[in-house]
Amino acid sequence: MLKHLCLYVIIIFSFAAGSIRTFAQGSAHIPLNKALKDSLRNEIENMLANDQKYRWVIQFGETDENKLAELRKMSEPDQFRRMKDVMDGKVGISEHIKDSLWHIQAAIDSSNFIKMQGLIYTYGYPKKYIEAYKVSTIFLHASPRWMTMDFFKTLKEEVMNGNMPGLEYAEIYDRQQIDKKLPELYYVGKHFDSKTNTFAIAKPFDIEATNKAREEIGLKKLKD
Repeated sequence: MLKHLCLYVIIIFSFAAGSIRTFAQGSAHIPLNKALKDSLRNEIENMLANDQKYRWVIQFGETDENKLAELRKMSEPDQFRRMKDVMDGKVGISEHIKDSLWHIQAAIDSSNFIKMQGLIYTYGYPKKYIEAYKVSTIFLHASPRWMTMDFFKTLKEEVMNGNMPGLEYAEIYDRQQIDKKLPELYYVGKHFDSKTNTFAIAKPFDIEATNKAREEIGLKKLKD
């Protein structure tokens, strides 16, 4: 079943890639009416539901829905400690089950990314019919292999055109940098320090470059 699911996603990706390249070559965005906005909003909500289908189970290492609900009520520091314990294999489900669920979730994430990317190429960033963070969630969970520089260029154009919030773009960009083990550029996300039990923004690697990049997308400069 898992092999069939992964193959299905690969086929979709290959098919969608051709369509995406067509839109990326400069085609104008398709105009939106109310019916189309409602349809796209529902599609994005479905993506978000699937985005969380197995993620909490994997991160908290718990399959019981009632216990999972209780874990999700914990404070953020307690949640991070639980997740770390699961990653270290101290608590939670077996590695075999966790790996299997990650494969399925990764296939879902890939499908969601393809749909959202195609939506933006076709209709532009969904500015007026759904909350920006819902769009960002899909890209925050995207593999660095999918978030190409060409697509980041498209997203940045949406920012410069006033369609996409600069903060959302910065969060997505920096998440990809972190996943690739590279320095952040915008420094908008707070990191949890298990030693101090607090969240804080990291110190910029190059404060001048960071402030120049932040100013370009409408964010305030950071102080030294």
